[in-house]
Amino acid sequence: MSLITKKIFIILVPLFFNSSFCNEPEDLKYIFALDKPSFSISSPEKQIILTGESSSSPNGSEFIIQIPSFKLNSNKLLVNINSNEAIYNKNIGFIKFIDSAKLEALNKKDKLIISSEEITLNLTNETFSSVRDVLTNLNNLEIKSLGIEMTQKAGNLYAEFSEGAFQNRNIGSISKGYAKKLYIVSKDNKIILEEEALLDQDGFIIKSDLIHYDYSLNKILKSINSSIENNS
Repeated sequence: MSLITKKIFIILVPLFFNSSFCNEPEDLKYIFALDKPSFSISSPEKQIILTGESSSSPNGSEFIIQIPSFKLNSNKLLVNINSNEAIYNKNIGFIKFIDSAKLEALNKKDKLIISSEEITLNLTNETFSSVRDVLTNLNNLEIKSLGIEMTQKAGNLYAEFSEGAFQNRNIGSISKGYAKKLYIVSKDNKIILEEEALLDQDGFIIKSDLIHYDYSLNKILKSINSSIENNS
């Protein structure tokens, strides 16, 4: 090979490699797969562990996890969440549980179970929410709603339901209620019914703009602009 030919070859080689990388599709993504992934967050107040059977990540910050299992353990509250799939974004701090999601929370006073096709956990403010149909069981209460947003402070549960219908089983009686906005404050054993509120206590029906109801005592605490029907 002549000297001139060698120089041409040396020049062409880097040009070839550079043009090959430049022609790589811009939207090409690399997916990282993990078996038995485990993510954990620990602090003096609580410990959080998220595991799964497998996971994949298209960008290193968001993980799609198969058969996830979530556990939150603190001095005042224990939470477990399971589903068939979860999306965990560590940059913005949320986990979305998808397909047969079930949340169980337990403290000294209450046992809570939430079932939905989708439950989202915001790790920043420790809020659980869903915009899908939700079935909630809190002690003797059963609530069906079109969505939920729940927070916990000092071990007490605060929940807001969209178009919530509840059933409360007490000894010898069943009370039912409905409202467009339904709130639960577990610390006070209280349900707040707002907008088209209705409460049925064994055929004694109250329709009102606002009802405060103690579900532990099966007692109406407050009602505004009420009408009463007796179907017993």
